[in-house]
Amino acid sequence: MKKGIFIGLSAILATFVASCDTECETVTTRNITILVDATDSLLVDKAQQELRKDNFEQLVNKKLGLTETPTCFTVNYDFGYISTHSYYNPTSTQLSQTKWGQAKNKLVLGWRSFYDAHEKNLQSLDSLGNMENTSLFPTLMKAIRKTDGILIVVSDLIENNPAVNFYKNPPTTPEQMEKAYQKMAAYYLPDTIGSTDEREVLFIVLSEPKNSAVVHKARAFWKYALEEQMGLQVSFADGISTL
Repeated sequence: MKKGIFIGLSAILATFVASCDTECETVTTRNITILVDATDSLLVDKAQQELRKDNFEQLVNKKLGLTETPTCFTVNYDFGYISTHSYYNPTSTQLSQTKWGQAKNKLVLGWRSFYDAHEKNLQSLDSLGNMENTSLFPTLMKAIRKTDGILIVVSDLIENNPAVNFYKNPPTTPEQMEKAYQKMAAYYLPDTIGSTDEREVLFIVLSEPKNSAVVHKARAFWKYALEEQMGLQVSFADGISTL
């Protein structure tokens, strides 16, 4: 009888120890959102090339820093696009490793599935046609409100909505930037954005040479609007390879 009790207690203890060995005490969470300007077929082509798998993998490794963090993590990835309308309904993908003892091949398969989902997101842009206007600001505000992490915006930065038109009147002076921001904020800014401490916006700037002057002015506006007005961390890059 005593022997049976001892064996039973040993089994319970072994199960408890195994659980302690595999369950994570802490799980690192990383959030990343990709927002692609899909208002022009040339922009879509450039975005698909820029966000191809090897580049996206480089971006994830660099910006999420998972190679230097604890083994246990969760990555939440949202993918959305900028259109004529102030529409934001992202496709979401998640990858989690919350067991210390998770087999390496299982994690490899998890990352493979994660990047396959990204490829499908890029392919989905092919079904969108050219659009007359660009509602970058309202879509961006909705994406910022939803995310707590890094937001990657792939765009030429040129806003063209019912409130402002950067093609005709790009803001250049502080007064013009303030006026443009207030006009769009009156139309599109949500009542609450929440704390901006955990949010970062990175613009991957794609443009045609003929629009370079407008893009240069637009870059200054977005830095003013998001950094000075909203307190966000804002940066710009001409491509993922330049990060």
